[in-house]
Amino acid sequence: MIESIAQGYAARFISSVAGRILTSDKTGDDAAGCSVASSGKAGPDTISISAKSRLLSTNDLLLPTAATVEALSATLSQDLKTLLAGAGIGTEAPVEIDVDDRTMEITVKGDRPDKDKIEALIDGDEKIKHEIRTLAAISSHAVATARSAEFQKAYLASTNAESVVAKYADLFQQQKGHDISLSFDNTGIHVLANGKEWGKT
Repeated sequence: MIESIAQGYAARFISSVAGRILTSDKTGDDAAGCSVASSGKAGPDTISISAKSRLLSTNDLLLPTAATVEALSATLSQDLKTLLAGAGIGTEAPVEIDVDDRTMEITVKGDRPDKDKIEALIDGDEKIKHEIRTLAAISSHAVATARSAEFQKAYLASTNAESVVAKYADLFQQQKGHDISLSFDNTGIHVLANGKEWGKT
């Protein structure tokens, strides 16, 4: 059972990451992010992924681990600090950032009176938008992977499999069991899962 669950999560992870990457930063004729060429003969088709798909072109492989999340957070923290400082915007109060799962649209939320100005600054910086989307996507899968590992460990150690499955029922639902958002302040980027900070040791 554990092996089949693990295989299922691997397949969902690959397809979900690919979907997010290929639907992000779509422009003009490159909206699909890739093209498929068929020779009309027996054999495999050729799939070409456009260089304009920045998440693929700049990141060969990003594993959904806490270390990856930490590294991406450090880069985004520095770039956001530079962007906001250049506009004279302080970060004593947190800047709350949300990325829509379906559209990958970036929104600045919270009570800051300058949130619209901050959102406009981010929207005008392609590099930072890419970094935010990448961090949000990788963090989402890192959280799911960590919870799946917790389930497998608990399942193997338990004498009551049904209770373990019930406890981790969110892993078997079609919809995601967590909501990822980002918060930026004087100390850097914080990844939040369901409103609680994740990944800090």
